[in-house]
Amino acid sequence: GLGALAMFLLGAIGVGIAYAMTPIPDPNDTTHYQSSIIYWNDGETELYKFAEYDREPITLSDVPLHVQQAVLAAEDRSFYEHGGFDPVGIARAAVNQMQGGVGGGSTITQQFVKNYYLTPEQTLTRKVKELFISVKIDQRMSKEQVLESYLNTVFWGRGNVLGIQSASKAYFGKPVQELSLEEGAALAAL
Repeated sequence: GLGALAMFLLGAIGVGIAYAMTPIPDPNDTTHYQSSIIYWNDGETELYKFAEYDREPITLSDVPLHVQQAVLAAEDRSFYEHGGFDPVGIARAAVNQMQGGVGGGSTITQQFVKNYYLTPEQTLTRKVKELFISVKIDQRMSKEQVLESYLNTVFWGRGNVLGIQSASKAYFGKPVQELSLEEGAALAAL
């Protein structure tokens, strides 16, 4: 009994020290990518877009609520309830992987941290860093700031599309503000 308690306390102290020693790193290079767009003289019609990654940052207030809700429903239903990570989601993902499945378990905050600060490598060390940084980010940023940052940094496929505004234009040919309920749901499913 006493030995088990001592091991538990040492483990908890070790996790606490690792958490305290994990800094929030500088953003990675992809967070700075933006498209350069040349417009016709009407100021709206695109003539040409230069970009290594297609990314147009947008504020959360410009993303329709139904699109935000679709993304939350698809990616992280308990986003507003957890502290940056979801222990139940992580446990479910671990069981799924032990049974031969793949992925899952990462919250929007964790995905934002991976996209903005870390790399996509699939190592235990990176996942632990992601978890610790996610808790710290959740304490320093509002949920709205995290969601906005996530929507502006997540990869949406179709070439090198980063961010929901570029994804909306790439898939539907219009800005995210004009997406229908169905289009928003389709984009969230991607």
